[in-house]
Amino acid sequence: MPTASKSSKKATTVAKETTDIFTPVYLDTVTRVAELQKNSLDLVAEQTNAWIGAWKKAFSALPVSTPTFFFDLAGQAVQTAIETQKSAIDLVVEQSEAVAEIAQERARAYSKIAGTASSAFQATITRSVEAQKKALEFAAEQTKSVCEATKKQMGDGPAAVIVDTIEKGANTLIEAQKSLLEATTGPFVS
Repeated sequence: MPTASKSSKKATTVAKETTDIFTPVYLDTVTRVAELQKNSLDLVAEQTNAWIGAWKKAFSALPVSTPTFFFDLAGQAVQTAIETQKSAIDLVVEQSEAVAEIAQERARAYSKIAGTASSAFQATITRSVEAQKKALEFAAEQTKSVCEATKKQMGDGPAAVIVDTIEKGANTLIEAQKSLLEATTGPFVS
């Protein structure tokens, strides 16, 4: 004789059917949002390159040599930040796929995996966010060091204003990325 009641079998079937219905929609949504974010980051990279190019052209008209090193450094910093953010987005997509797979498994065996999967997912996201924040903090420190050294070497004047502008821009970008990390992971991390 079967040991499960009709109502428990029905609940398990309904849970599995519900999971099978919503999981593909969820994964499609996550993938689309990730692609939207990546496209936005590509647009940011293009716009940044355009601005850097414009600044290079503007400074080439001055009688002093153009500080291309700073513009190249800013371009590399933005590119690195964008690639880091894209990696984070890919990680979120991968984690979402893992969560969807876990949700399907949970419909079959909720009591065995729910606690472990939730804590593993939270730990992964927490570690990932911590690692990305440390990388951003390191980038901020490096930017500050490079800018301070450059200002000492070049002294006061137009170059110092340029360096300050680059430093403020880099700091703004880093803080924006930290905010984005907190905003995108806030609901997932307790």
